[in-house]
Amino acid sequence: MTRFACLGWLAAATAGVLAGAAFAQPLRPPEPHRQTERQVLENPVPATADSVATGRQWYVFMCRECHGNTGLGDGDMAHAGGDIPDFTDDVWLHGSRDGDLFRVIKEGVTADMQPYADRLDDEDIWHVVNYLRTLADRR
Repeated sequence: MTRFACLGWLAAATAGVLAGAAFAQPLRPPEPHRQTERQVLENPVPATADSVATGRQWYVFMCRECHGNTGLGDGDMAHAGGDIPDFTDDVWLHGSRDGDLFRVIKEGVTADMQPYADRLDDEDIWHVVNYLRTLADRR
C-alpha cells in the first residue's frame, strides 16, 4: 500500500469514527430544556375532535412502540432502555406547554427520542400534541 493510500485510509477511518461518535451524542442534553418566553410557540391547531383523532392515529403509528398504548411509557420498545416519559402524569421534563411538546417531537431530545421533523409535518405534530393532552386529562 502506498503512503498516500495509507493516509487516505487513515483519514477515512478517522472520519468514520468521529461521525459515529457525533451520531451517538444526544441532540440536546437529557436534563430539562425549557424555552424562554420569547421562544414559546402557541398551538395554532384547535384541539377539536378531528385534531385529536388525527393525533391519535399518528401516535399509534409513530409513538406507541415506546410510549405505550395509553401513554404510560410502557411500550414494547421501552424495555430496551432509556427513560420513557409517562404522558398521564404531571411531570414534563422538557416543559409542559404545547410549544415545548411540539419542539421535543420535532427536534428530538436525546438519541432515544430522535427528531420527527422529517417524518411528520408541523400540523401533524400539533395534532399529536392535542392528542397527548387527552392522555394527561384521563388521570
